[in-house]
Amino acid sequence: MSGLKVLKISDYTTTPWKNGGGITQDVLLLPDGASQENFDIRISLAPIVSEGPFSSFPGVDRHITLLTPERLELVFAHETRALKRLEPLYFDSVQQPSSRLPDGAVRVLNVMTRRGRWNAQVMPAKGDKEPLLAAPDGGLVVLHAVTGTWQVGHPLGAALVHPGETLIAREEGTLRASCAPNGEAIVAFLSPTGSR
Repeated sequence: MSGLKVLKISDYTTTPWKNGGGITQDVLLLPDGASQENFDIRISLAPIVSEGPFSSFPGVDRHITLLTPERLELVFAHETRALKRLEPLYFDSVQQPSSRLPDGAVRVLNVMTRRGRWNAQVMPAKGDKEPLLAAPDGGLVVLHAVTGTWQVGHPLGAALVHPGETLIAREEGTLRASCAPNGEAIVAFLSPTGSR
C-alpha cells in the first residue's frame, strides 16, 4: 500500500473475535495478506455488546478508544480502568481484561502493533484545531472520522472522509485536515522500529 487512500465502511472485513466472544470490523491489516495471528499492524472497529474477556494477543501493543457515549470499564488483574470517550487507553494485549458495560453496548476503535516492529501514537482530533498529518519516516498516518466530514488536503487535491471512514496516508508529506468545529476524529501515527 502506498500514497493516500480512504477506506469506506464497505471496505472493512467483518471477522469473529479471536476468542469467539464477538465480532470486529478489520479496517487495516498489514503486511498485506496478514491474519489475526501474524499481523504487524491491525486497526479494527468493534461493537462490545456483552460483558466478557478480551482476546489475548501476546507481543502486541493495543490502543483502545471508546467512540460512543455509553460507559466502558476494563477490569484488569489489579485495577479497573474507566475509559473516557475519545481518549485512547494503552495496554499490553497479552492481558485479557474483562469489559463492564454499565450503560449497555459500546463501540471502540483498536490500534494494535507488533512490539519490536511498530510503534503507535494515538490521539483525538477536533475539527476546530485543523490537525496536521504527517506520516513518520517509513510509516503511515491514519485518520478515522468519528463525527463530521473531514477534508484532507494533499498534493493532488483533497480527500473527503465521512463518519465511519478511515484515511490511510504515507509518503504524502504534510497533510492538513479540516472539518466543522464540532467534528471529531481519531488520529494514529505508526512508525517502524529500528529492529524491523
